[in-house]
Amino acid sequence: MSKVVGYVDAVKLLGGGSPLVKALDRALGGVLLAATGGGSELAISLFDGKAEAVRLGEWAVTGLRDKIKGYGRYDRTQRLQAAHTIIATSAFFEALDDVGLPFDMRAVALTADERRGLTGAGSTVREVLATEPPLPAPHLDHEHFRAELRSGYLVHAVKLLSFVQGLSVGETLDERRWSALAAALADAAGLRYEDLHRRLVAEVPEFALWTAEQRQRDMGTALARMETVLRSLASDHTPGDVAAMLVRAWTSTLDRPILSEGDVPEDLVIPTLGEGYVDPGFRVRPIDTVASPADESWWAETRERSDLAEFLVSYLTTPAATASPLLVLGQPGAGKSVLTRIVAARLDARDFLPVRVVLREVPAEAEIQDQIEYAVRAATGETLTWPALVRAAGPALPVVLLDGFDELLQATGVAQSDYLNRVAAFQRREADLGRPVAVLVTSRTAVADRAGVPSGTVGIRLEPFREEHVRRWLATWNTANAGSLHRRGLTELDVDVVLRQPALAGQPLLLMMLALYDADTNALRAASADLDESSLYERLLTAFALREVAKTHVAATSAQRAALVEMELLRLSVAAFGMFNRNRQWITADELDADLRALTPAGRAEPAGGFRPPLNQAEKLVGRFFFMQRGQATRGGARLHTYEFLHATFGEYLIARLVMRLLTELAEEEAAASVFGPARCRDGRLHALLSFAPMTNREPILEFLTELAGRGSSDDVRQLPITLHQRLDDRSTDGDVSGYRPTEAPAPDRYAAYSLNLLLLAVALKGEVRASELFPDSPDLAVLWRRHALLWQATLPTASWWAVVFTLQTRVAWHDERRDLTVVLDRGSIPPPVDPYWLYRAPPGHHLRSAGSWQQTRWDGLARQSNLVRDRVNELLLHSMEPMIEQIGDAMTTFVAHDADTAYSIAAALSRFHFAVLLNERRDKLLRAGADAVHAVTRCWTPMVDHRVRSRATRKVLELTPLIKGRVPEEVRIEWIKQLTADSP
Repeated sequence: MSKVVGYVDAVKLLGGGSPLVKALDRALGGVLLAATGGGSELAISLFDGKAEAVRLGEWAVTGLRDKIKGYGRYDRTQRLQAAHTIIATSAFFEALDDVGLPFDMRAVALTADERRGLTGAGSTVREVLATEPPLPAPHLDHEHFRAELRSGYLVHAVKLLSFVQGLSVGETLDERRWSALAAALADAAGLRYEDLHRRLVAEVPEFALWTAEQRQRDMGTALARMETVLRSLASDHTPGDVAAMLVRAWTSTLDRPILSEGDVPEDLVIPTLGEGYVDPGFRVRPIDTVASPADESWWAETRERSDLAEFLVSYLTTPAATASPLLVLGQPGAGKSVLTRIVAARLDARDFLPVRVVLREVPAEAEIQDQIEYAVRAATGETLTWPALVRAAGPALPVVLLDGFDELLQATGVAQSDYLNRVAAFQRREADLGRPVAVLVTSRTAVADRAGVPSGTVGIRLEPFREEHVRRWLATWNTANAGSLHRRGLTELDVDVVLRQPALAGQPLLLMMLALYDADTNALRAASADLDESSLYERLLTAFALREVAKTHVAATSAQRAALVEMELLRLSVAAFGMFNRNRQWITADELDADLRALTPAGRAEPAGGFRPPLNQAEKLVGRFFFMQRGQATRGGARLHTYEFLHATFGEYLIARLVMRLLTELAEEEAAASVFGPARCRDGRLHALLSFAPMTNREPILEFLTELAGRGSSDDVRQLPITLHQRLDDRSTDGDVSGYRPTEAPAPDRYAAYSLNLLLLAVALKGEVRASELFPDSPDLAVLWRRHALLWQATLPTASWWAVVFTLQTRVAWHDERRDLTVVLDRGSIPPPVDPYWLYRAPPGHHLRSAGSWQQTRWDGLARQSNLVRDRVNELLLHSMEPMIEQIGDAMTTFVAHDADTAYSIAAALSRFHFAVLLNERRDKLLRAGADAVHAVTRCWTPMVDHRVRSRATRKVLELTPLIKGRVPEEVRIEWIKQLTADSP
């Protein structure tokens, strides 16, 4: 199939043999049909053929409906593109009559020299005719498209007018008028285009899909509007047997329950896919080489839309659909897989051949074509090659829906994949062979940056439910289950109750989980409005675990069931820790098996019923839970499984839950009496779990710990992390879990991670911790604290270190005249100012607080230390201070006592005054800054301070005093000058 590139290709595709086209070709010197020509004949013919070009634009619009009649989906798309190319180019020629050219084109005369120089002009004309104008697209803002179109017109105008300007007729116009004329021609061409475009839409309404304004629409269900629009556009083609079989297979899914798992209570009705799928909001953006589709802030730059059905129809009818894949992203439980099922069911078989490929069920290492053929065989029982399938579909456009790209990445362990590039290469090959194919790929948002994305890819991200989506979903749920709820004396689930948990209500599958939880005993409704998040997660997880236990242990007692539930939650917690310590949101079945073997006590007796399955079948432990999502891929004939929580917060709560239970057990062990003296708990499992990654990597963990501690933790539990921290250098390895190694980490890294996590635990449980509690025997707490902080910085990945920095803060304190620090959780506030008294070991009552001023550190040592260590933060700070260092470097380490509680360096006082003057601060700030600066330079008359510091600092303040005249009371300004110029005391 020929590809539309420029004007010449478009004319040929729509009927290059017509008399009108041949007339234009003659007028343009044969360039149109032969794509040749040049020299002076071509340049002269440009103006002679303008009228023919305008007539061709009319021809392209008139009767276009008949020109595309009878063609299949892709052929119609090509002809619509061709018509658009012609009107976009013709608009430029028409605009020549609209701008008031300052000469008569028919009077253009060429001198002999000008004729000899026309070869370049002929090349320019061919370039204009060969240029492919931009196409409108449903993912582009219409104003952006208009600007791009005008930019192209301006390029053409400049090139053509530059040629005319070189002729004798152009010598009378100055450069400014030629530039204005080019801009006017571009604007006029844009107006002509709008007129031709409206006529094209009137002739073929289908074309309006490409340029439809993005409107906020009423919420739809199961993309029903998609089917309606496609039916109105469909051709008269009768689908072949295989195509019809595939369509029947996909359509039948609309009548099936949304949940296919068999773990739904028998007395509840799960709405069908066609009834219960609420069209989500979405965002759409082109994904270029600098895009960050895994980053929330990148998507925030574009607005949310509500016309998903219309967008998908528009996209599948544009040329972009067969050029590169459409990437559909979303969080776990957002409905990506369900979307592919519905799209497959809604596509009209007369124009489209939908093929849904569940990537977890096909060989991961296979080529794209083989994966498609595998999926077709699984869906229909027919063994067909891809070329045979496409031939059987006739003119219908194949649409391949590749569902679960993220599962390939996770289950096969591929960190950087070229899969999407392979998809695009497959599309290019198929288009070249006359078998164009559209492809849609789904993936979890978080892994979107782990694979190369081909040029031209458009991405959409499914957005969390808003209140109106939740309301629509609940209306369907309550209607379906009204009878069941009434028979059991329960009430319907209200939207206000659900929206108390926005993080869960925002994802369709998690919303279903809340509905199932409430449908048991109205448990969600019964929960108080001020129920904290950790309590809700405890109830949800316990309820679903109990339901699983009840299925397989019917005869178990209440106590046995409680123990079994606790064992299930323990294993889920191990899975959560496995993901956390590997710095991922998922874990493979083999990794989970290894973790369970290492952490589950050997030989622990289980209650009657044999609940524990073999550890090499981890999917039976985890995959059956509603709040877990199982990923799968097939490689070398083997099934590879991964597990992931539907919402990361489930895992984060389970981590906090297990930590609190371990601390409780260890506190009891610590308190146990012994005839040999105080007992000492064995923290092997806690050390194993908390020595690979800092809990600050997942902010909710600390929030959950704080909530759990607030529900009655004993003083012994709260104190235990501090006790364990004090023993770090001589902790007993008795009880260590040597077999637990989620990642390879050297001993210093594990020491650092464990010490940091113990500190985080202590702060989360107690609210604040003093360094003197952590290091009770240290002669200088500040030095020891700094060593630990530097160890954390040196061993943690950069992102993890910055998470610590933006979680913890310290406050200076004094303990028995020794420097101390209070450590707190503080993510929002700005750290307090530096306290020079604390830096220089001057507790209350110390002589420095009344010494007036002091200078104890070589200022040039700051630069040398920064140069040697090469810490980026220190170097950035030093870089900002370099101008001051060059002038008065020693002022940075010269300090003045303001009073017994406050001191500051001369450099700090000068900087504040300098910026207060230059930034025109209000009077009160200016007065305070000026007073501090004057105080600093007039109080540093002590033997401890170099006299050169005083003189240079005084001069800098005096240089600023003329600039504040009229901005402070004049008597204050004069007094400052007197103090600055007075002799030393």
